Amino acid sequence: MSALTLKGVPEEVMDRIRALADTERRSLNQQAILLLERAVAEQPDSFGTAYRRFRDWHGPSPLTEGDLNDLRSDDPGREVRL
Repeated sequence: MSALTLKGVPEEVMDRIRALADTERRSLNQQAILLLERAVAEQPDSFGTAYRRFRDWHGPSPLTEGDLNDLRSDDPGREVRL
């Protein structure tokens, strides 16, 4: 089995992991492994899925396709001001 050493873990994160471990009656190591397993098992949403969820929550965009075209630029150095 592999080993992993983490340096510079913020104290607030360590406190949360310790609290979870205590609540779930796991060792700190067991809890950290469980959290890592869960994190890497998650499938990130595609942009389309995330955008649909955003629109469902916030409603339709006030921008039109013309507004979006105005914001696009062939010059990557051009600053866009809103």
